[in-house]
Amino acid sequence: MRISDIRVLQIPGDNPLVEVETDGGIVGIGFTQSPSHIIAAIVEGGPLSLKRLLLGEDPRETGRLWRKMFVEWQAQRGRGDEGGVAVNAMAAIDLALWDIAGKAQGLPIYQLLGGAVQTRIMAYASATAVDPVLTTADGAWVYKTAEQMAAEARGYVAQGFKAIKFGWGNYFGAAGEAALAAIRGAIGPEIRLMLDFGCPEYWTPNWNVKDAIRVARMAERFDCYFLEEPFHPRAVASFAALTNAVDIKIATGESLTTIYDFQPLIDGRAVDIIQPDATQIGITQFLRVARRAEEAGVLCIPHSPWSALAVAAHLNLLATLSNGAMIEWPADYGSAQNAITGLYHSGIVEYPLVLQDGYLSLPQYPGLGLGQFVPAGIEELRGLVAQRMG
Repeated sequence: MRISDIRVLQIPGDNPLVEVETDGGIVGIGFTQSPSHIIAAIVEGGPLSLKRLLLGEDPRETGRLWRKMFVEWQAQRGRGDEGGVAVNAMAAIDLALWDIAGKAQGLPIYQLLGGAVQTRIMAYASATAVDPVLTTADGAWVYKTAEQMAAEARGYVAQGFKAIKFGWGNYFGAAGEAALAAIRGAIGPEIRLMLDFGCPEYWTPNWNVKDAIRVARMAERFDCYFLEEPFHPRAVASFAALTNAVDIKIATGESLTTIYDFQPLIDGRAVDIIQPDATQIGITQFLRVARRAEEAGVLCIPHSPWSALAVAAHLNLLATLSNGAMIEWPADYGSAQNAITGLYHSGIVEYPLVLQDGYLSLPQYPGLGLGQFVPAGIEELRGLVAQRMG
């Protein structure tokens, strides 16, 4: 079996889809979160493209082809170990290669990796404290009221979620404290509650470790399970100081794109939770990160609820790990406001994942477990994204 074509199915703006076709008739599917036109240029653009590099190769040799992309493709330009959008493009192809490897053997990816040690994994509702309707045209955040957030959280519990994360930013004054109290009161003590500080808030001038300790201790008062990304992900010393000073778990990793970025955080026990994203770093590299974390006693809770491909990749991988604690899932999945995410989850693939009582069961179909892309769903997605972009 040989690779006969690689196509980028561009979506206006971000989040392109990728298909890798073989001469045996098997097609693998992939996805990443970067500007579509940039990914298309890297994958398809001319004699130095990734497509040109991989045509004629055996797609089942995932480890060798990752090295060919990550090392040889960059080395031909006198470069090495670069991350960013270049690795995002490789990641989309890598997902498709693993999908092919599973389809070729009639097995889900987790069985290719030796079998599952977990048969289902908790999904957490990924929500936001920011009101997208009221947020100003220049991007200034306007937060939902405490009552709104409490009602929203109560609704997620009613849907079966056992864990909820709010994109929170630096909302740790009196109003934020009141909102946390309202949410915890609404969901009770048994539901996990997490907060995402994140970018761009960690770029706040004069933000430092003592500030982060203060907000982490506020989060602790409401029994929050983890605080996500209170610093730039390469600020290893700051993460280590915070992790050692507080009881709440500290997490980061969504923006990192190479194993070399993750190593200092894991080996130095600078965080409690690592958050790689297979659609940004690839399945091959994700496994290296997650297994290194497993050996170090660091939990792995991947980033990205934004497509069925992201969730399916993480479900297959975490099933084989003892440190895979939870998977991110869009909180208002299926709502009119999140129609685009809904299509990425259930409209563009043949076999969408099913969430039941807050858990995801392992896929039974081969490869990623999603089948093929659905052309009509992709066209609907393109139209909706173009309409949203104006």
